[in-house]
Amino acid sequence: MSCLPIPDAPTADRDAIAALALAITEQARARYTLHRQTHHRILTDLGTPGAALNQKLTAWWELDFPGFMAEVRKAFKREIPLRQRDDWEGWLAARRAEHEQRTAEIVRLETQLNARVYDLFDLTPAEIKIIEECTKYRYGEV
Repeated sequence: MSCLPIPDAPTADRDAIAALALAITEQARARYTLHRQTHHRILTDLGTPGAALNQKLTAWWELDFPGFMAEVRKAFKREIPLRQRDDWEGWLAARRAEHEQRTAEIVRLETQLNARVYDLFDLTPAEIKIIEECTKYRYGEV
């Protein structure tokens, strides 16, 4: 371990990094709200008293509609009523689209933020590669 000197960034860079960080936080909060609201609707409309979402329903954005119906069946021991399936399918598709849009925006903003920080530290392409390989995570995760 050694000390890593923090560069004295020009005001314009500090402001740009701060704006990116705030925009990322705003998108992450909105995506979290989407998750929370979606979990609530699944539980209140389809769940049974005392039931909880299983892992796959918790990550609802990864499910297509047939997979969603199968997980509802597993978790709650019930079917989505036939007359409600079109509504649920459309609702889930809209939620998934919003999740994908917010995740894509987070990725875009984080990529910009990382590039600015890499420039401030004057990192080489090899150093950037090491950092990015060691810090990869799935952007869709909560």
